Amino acid sequence: MPNSRANFLIKETKFNRYISHDIRGYEKYLKNGGAGIYSKNEIENLVKAGVSDRLPPRATKHYMELACSSDAITNLIKARPEETADLSGERDPSNQLKYSPVSGLLHKYELILLYVVRTCSSWCRYCYRSDFLTNKTEKDIANVDEVAAYIRAHNAKVEKGEAKFPIKEALLSGGDPMVLSNNNLFDYLHGLAEAGLKTIRIGTKELAFYPFRFDDNFFAMIDLFHAMHPSVNLAFMVHFTHPDEILLKDVKTRQYIKDENGNYKRIPVTENAICNLKSRPYITMENQTPIIDSVNDAADALRLLQIELKRLGINNHYYFQCREIEGHKAFAVPVEKAWEIHKDSQKGLSGIEKSRFVMSTEAGKLEVVSVIDKPDFANLGLNIPAELQKIIDAIIGEGLIIMKSHRTPYLDMQGDLIIARRNPDALWITGYEDRIIYDARKGGGNQYQPLAMLLQALFTDNSGNSQLAKAIENSDLLNAAA
Repeated sequence: MPNSRANFLIKETKFNRYISHDIRGYEKYLKNGGAGIYSKNEIENLVKAGVSDRLPPRATKHYMELACSSDAITNLIKARPEETADLSGERDPSNQLKYSPVSGLLHKYELILLYVVRTCSSWCRYCYRSDFLTNKTEKDIANVDEVAAYIRAHNAKVEKGEAKFPIKEALLSGGDPMVLSNNNLFDYLHGLAEAGLKTIRIGTKELAFYPFRFDDNFFAMIDLFHAMHPSVNLAFMVHFTHPDEILLKDVKTRQYIKDENGNYKRIPVTENAICNLKSRPYITMENQTPIIDSVNDAADALRLLQIELKRLGINNHYYFQCREIEGHKAFAVPVEKAWEIHKDSQKGLSGIEKSRFVMSTEAGKLEVVSVIDKPDFANLGLNIPAELQKIIDAIIGEGLIIMKSHRTPYLDMQGDLIIARRNPDALWITGYEDRIIYDARKGGGNQYQPLAMLLQALFTDNSGNSQLAKAIENSDLLNAAA
């Protein structure tokens, strides 16, 4: 690579994270005095269920110690036998390989995503990259030189009018880029900056899992990068899931500790790492996390998390629906319940503290805008004819869920809607596919096709004759309207 780190001295720190890589590794960790979160019986059940074949349990010493006073943190990393009871779901969530023109790279939106490492210092049990971490799909590590060549080639097409929008941003992902060495991380940052990118995102949960990683050697490396590329911004897309990952707790009472001014105290090493990042004007921080069963599926916890993050200078970005990964039913909260939790968490927040609730689907990020109940005409003092009520019920059902296309690879879909009849058991958009009445994904003026087909089925008999006029006549709609 031209102008590589060879001309600079980038120092490394040897970290001793005490990672428990699997069940047997955890048992060894316990023998050495580690914090326990499994009983002997639970360990035996996990081995019988073959949980490590799906995703081996893994956690740092720091995070295991936090788990001792937090059920939420425990449930985030603690493997469950039911994970393997139902492995239905997508092997390649949201069909990501469809958007991979170069190995290790996704080009779905106006930015690109790079897989840069196949591990994290701890593994969330709900991880939607589990297929990549365990090498179950064709996804591979990105080569920065190949990626840089792709960026230049694509942006050259934009200059010629052969492509619409240039690539200006990249997201380093994996795995967690912050488990890379400083030298390897510098290589990715430098190579992307040399290719002309203006913003580089780093997706990481290391501030929660192992904040010690953000040490003097790391900051010296990114300060060097900034000195070489002063016009490039770094955006840390952090992953805090629960206030227990930030706030200091009394180990005995499990209550948050307040200072003399009534503010919650923070975990010192975590606060120090965040403040060091925030002190650099070329760095921004955005938080995003899914809503997960028995972890953060409580409005009060999410509200507190959003308040405390903003106080620390971290913007609240997305709250995600748990993806339809293999084994997702052990972790997922139904979409409509998750939306309700998120909606309630927004109460009492200022405009700059708020966030969005989205599903990251094959067609892009769908913001769940609203969930509404079916109309209660009797409450409005209206007497709706039975025939008309049947039509309304067929179209609206028990109510509607409205999703807005917030980010999408399909330009004509931007800002458009998907409207479907409610399904309180749906865990993903697949649970609404047979209930959609307006579908932005159809495009080309065909968004109303699902509704048209439903109406055709309602008003056409087996001979293909229209029953609409007869239905109107029988229901006395004209008089009702009057």
